[in-house]
Amino acid sequence: MSLSGSVNPAFLEDPAAAGDLPDYVLAYARREGRFAPGDRVLVAVSGGPDSVALLHLLVRLAPELGLDLGVAHFDHGLRGEDSRADAVFVADLAQGLTLPCYQGRGPVRDAARRDKVSLQMAARKLRRQFFQDTRRRHGYAKLALGHTADDQVELFWLRLLRGAGLEGLKGMWPATPEGLVRPLLTVGKAVLLAWLEQEGLPYRVDASNLSRAYLRNRVRLDLLPHLTRGYNPRLAQTIWRTQALLQEDERLLARETAAAWDRVAGRLAADCFALDLNRFFSLEPALQTRVLRDGVARLGADLTLTAPQVASLLALARSERSGGLISLGENVQVARAGAVLHIMQALPDPPREASRLSDCPATVDSPAGWRWHLSRCACRPGDPWPPPEKAWLNPERLSWPLEARAWRPGDRFWPQGAPGPKKLQDFLVDAKIPRWLRPHIPLVAAAGEIVWVAGLRVADPVKLLADSRELWEITVTPTNPDTARVWEILRRVRG
Repeated sequence: MSLSGSVNPAFLEDPAAAGDLPDYVLAYARREGRFAPGDRVLVAVSGGPDSVALLHLLVRLAPELGLDLGVAHFDHGLRGEDSRADAVFVADLAQGLTLPCYQGRGPVRDAARRDKVSLQMAARKLRRQFFQDTRRRHGYAKLALGHTADDQVELFWLRLLRGAGLEGLKGMWPATPEGLVRPLLTVGKAVLLAWLEQEGLPYRVDASNLSRAYLRNRVRLDLLPHLTRGYNPRLAQTIWRTQALLQEDERLLARETAAAWDRVAGRLAADCFALDLNRFFSLEPALQTRVLRDGVARLGADLTLTAPQVASLLALARSERSGGLISLGENVQVARAGAVLHIMQALPDPPREASRLSDCPATVDSPAGWRWHLSRCACRPGDPWPPPEKAWLNPERLSWPLEARAWRPGDRFWPQGAPGPKKLQDFLVDAKIPRWLRPHIPLVAAAGEIVWVAGLRVADPVKLLADSRELWEITVTPTNPDTARVWEILRRVRG
């Protein structure tokens, strides 16, 4: 549901409303369908007033809502002893409430340097990943976050200053399909602080929230008070009405976007989608942008495309040359392959070393994530062609030992049935294999010559002959999620 009709203005700004806060949150949760009876809910608790209030409120409401609660805390390690004290405070709080507590810690500074993002962005990513991993590992249906009405208003201005469109300005959803719930999103910070004081509930204070080094703090400490005093004393309520309207519009446009996605895109494998560019460019420009954003969101990446990134993706889609690739961050890549645009989680670079198959029968697991099985079989007249994961080779024409490896510069290949050898790259182009996928396709070579491009073709010099009496059968099987994706994508693109 949207924010429209779910906001009582008193709970946005008036501390006097604190006495009725539990009843208000209960009614809001019931009206908006935040929880189902029996839900196991993991509550993210930093130790600050918002999350502490959220935890105490949910504990009080758990019997009426039928909730089974747990506590999660992530230590960013950015504030030294204060960070450690926050972790101890949350652990003691959970113990006092007889709730399980899951604590995590992450190398935020290292992550920020590695990913070339701000400390705040790196901390947010690691924190969210820890919460979601903990939720899944321990079987919690929902993750409750302590975002408040003040956070929503601040986010509106942050995104406006950065040039966001409707999708950004609408703010946070009260609940998401991924299981995030925000029960306090219609409650102002002043009301929460008044309730905590009324109930005598302690919490931690993060001094970094007063630092004007961060844009969000400057918006909260300087911009919003200035606008409220000088332009609109009911600024928070005005922003909330605006966001309610934007969320209603966004729901309609989201349905249109989903319908457009279904018309132009399909799934090649887990975390890899393909957009038909001819159909894509039949959409209105506004829908084109939304479909691109939707594709990235479907990967589960914590990534919001900027206007320049969208422009770059549209330019890639319109370019006449195939093979271009754009990295967007969060390990997301978009690549052009003919009249198709692939949106995907990037694959790790395959190991360059080869794995030897020196015995028959033999089973070898390669570092690249493939299992190779070699066996000797009798030929039977009239046998059909083997499935893509198998190759039948003529042992009388093979050099020993065999090597399982990835593509190397300068590789040549003589496809079965072709008049002669060609560059392996040319063979893969003819087979319509996307450029970004080619380095990940497993190969088998003998004496430096490629004898099988797995999933595609054996080499002509080692094919079976009409009078062949036996064969060597090689079977390849992916052994990790990345190679399973490669194999699924290869299966689909080869038709």
